[in-house]
Amino acid sequence: MSIVIFVQGVVVAGYLMAACLLFLKPRWAGITAVILASLACSLHLLIIYRRWQEIGQLPIVTRYEDMTVDALAIAALYLILQWFKPEIRLAGRYALPIAAFAVGAALWYNLGSVPFSPALRTNWLLIHSQLNSLAVGLATVSAAVLLLPGRTVLAGSLMAWTFFLWSAMTAAGSYWASIAWGRYWGWDPIESWSLVTVLAYAFVLHLRFKPAWRRGYRVYIGLLPYLILLFTTYGLLMIRGSIHSQYLFN
Repeated sequence: MSIVIFVQGVVVAGYLMAACLLFLKPRWAGITAVILASLACSLHLLIIYRRWQEIGQLPIVTRYEDMTVDALAIAALYLILQWFKPEIRLAGRYALPIAAFAVGAALWYNLGSVPFSPALRTNWLLIHSQLNSLAVGLATVSAAVLLLPGRTVLAGSLMAWTFFLWSAMTAAGSYWASIAWGRYWGWDPIESWSLVTVLAYAFVLHLRFKPAWRRGYRVYIGLLPYLILLFTTYGLLMIRGSIHSQYLFN
């Protein structure tokens, strides 16, 4: 475990150094930042692959695994998107530190593994969990782009894709619940706040066409659903019990 902690520490350092370089103006700093973040992301992927091989199942059950995979989604999506749209590159100033924080915070949880229970042995859980990580990753990148001046339209497009991914994740989770627990929806706290997150993104996407968005309130308005998404994903189980905590995030 000491090796895992050390390697994840290297990943954290790589992401933070890359983010710092993005605050410098010379062109070489941006290129170096992307290279450094790519190396850290490759090492990050290796951590998850090694974990997968060690435990013999996709690492999505414990909170350590969940946060480590989500952090990879943030970094990987940022690197992919900035490759196709260079104007996104400076968003790494904000997205990469969040990925670094998630990788570091994951180490505060139990690093042991938990075997899949019968309720988790379904491909729908895999679909549900991966859609969740992709939604968290894209939501983080879109929030980071929103903080950049003059990137409102691009941030809105990324938020629309976040809305799609989170909605698909909620739908897949509902179908999984029908298989695992015999009902599609039970107003469990996680289910309820997932719906709140969907509605929050729908509300903000609608407001993009209103004067308040154009007058400069877009940052405050646009970050609201992202904060709700973070609370739903990480904060809710700290204050409320849920049927999800019986199977996941030990």
